[in-house]
Amino acid sequence: MFSQLKSIARHKLTEAQRKAYSQPAARFSRDMSFTEAMGRFPSSSEIYRYMHHYLHQLAPQELRDHRAYFSDARRGFGEDAFHAMWFLLLREFRPSDCLEIGIYRGQTISLWGLIAELCDFSCKLSGISPFSSAGDKTSVYMPKIDYWADTQASLARFSDLKANFLKAFSTDQNAKTFIAAHSWDMIYIDGNHDYDVALSDYQMCRDHLAPGGLLILDDSSLYSSYRPPLFAFPGHPGPSRVLRDFAMKELVFLGAVGHNSVLRKPL
Repeated sequence: MFSQLKSIARHKLTEAQRKAYSQPAARFSRDMSFTEAMGRFPSSSEIYRYMHHYLHQLAPQELRDHRAYFSDARRGFGEDAFHAMWFLLLREFRPSDCLEIGIYRGQTISLWGLIAELCDFSCKLSGISPFSSAGDKTSVYMPKIDYWADTQASLARFSDLKANFLKAFSTDQNAKTFIAAHSWDMIYIDGNHDYDVALSDYQMCRDHLAPGGLLILDDSSLYSSYRPPLFAFPGHPGPSRVLRDFAMKELVFLGAVGHNSVLRKPL
């Protein structure tokens, strides 16, 4: 009984905090580029609040509608702040050749298509995923879903852009060949969270990222100074070790929004 009451109390506190983060706040009311925002709010907690606030108060309505759709019925993971992060990143850097590793049900890649159309720039979308409920040591996904059809429907719902999808695990040889065939302007690594796979994904993507290209590493802030609000998540050990031991030493760190770390390959 006590544990149940404690759980209810924590849920209420979590929702109250989420609501407070979403309310208008004068110090977060300026529309900035990703680079400007990182300079203005160097604290990991402050930049997270800015991004969460941005989605609810400054972003185009289309982004809020997109997030609401994927939040409903567990169609997608992530956090509200990440929608703002993607909008500010793509609006500023306008990447033309983008890859996502780990699609799930298409939330991120359909958001990229939506943002490219809102900001009027050309963007080629690609993705690698098993399109199944296959998980890892930290993640369990829902069975009895046609992930391939679901992703295609999500992309068509929010964007007229088409995507070049490869149905494979990122460690498969055909996936490695797929990655090596391009010089990518932006890569989002959100696949298997086990350390050996996360490291393999990072090293493969690092080597085929264009000079000046962006690499975003999901679930990677566990060993940073970031302390998430109650409704957010700091990351997993695997990607966080990859960030700490490799990416921070080999690429240029532009900043992090929650557990998403943004890095850039030197020119």
